[in-house]
Amino acid sequence: MGKLSIRDKNVLTAGGILVIIFLAIQFIYLPAVDKREDLKRILSVEKQSLSQIHALQKQYLTLEQNLDLQKDTLKNRQKDFSLFSFLDLQAEKSGVKDNIDYMKPFSQELENSSYTISKVKLKLKDIFLNECIDFIHRVEVSENGVRIISLSLSKTGKNKDKLDAVIETQTLVIREPV
Repeated sequence: MGKLSIRDKNVLTAGGILVIIFLAIQFIYLPAVDKREDLKRILSVEKQSLSQIHALQKQYLTLEQNLDLQKDTLKNRQKDFSLFSFLDLQAEKSGVKDNIDYMKPFSQELENSSYTISKVKLKLKDIFLNECIDFIHRVEVSENGVRIISLSLSKTGKNKDKLDAVIETQTLVIREPV
């Protein structure tokens, strides 16, 4: 190095400094920037997850409250309650009993629970809109916890002034111990 001129020494020193700066950028600065971007992305995903957790928590609490209300409804309901006979009675009260085409009962036991979901699908033929509304209203506002989960209406009759209605209802029933 002693035989090099000052200009060559300056060029070598500048080149060494550039190599050190390049290595520092390549192996220290860029990985740090990449890590920071990764952390920002992870933070964003975690914030979304936290939002979803809060939404699910709200939904769970709402469902838990609804289940408590449903349990109270079940406790207050008559012991011999039957969804089929309940719907038959409501059809009679609303004046559409003669228009029942069919009533199909179905039940589904809930796993790890002492409850059964009782369902009835019924078809009403040639009824007026106000009769249909009266029947639906009687079912929905009853204190028996019966809910309409599916409703299909189609116009019928000579002047298309009547309806055919397919209504699916359900309620929870306490399973009888075996």
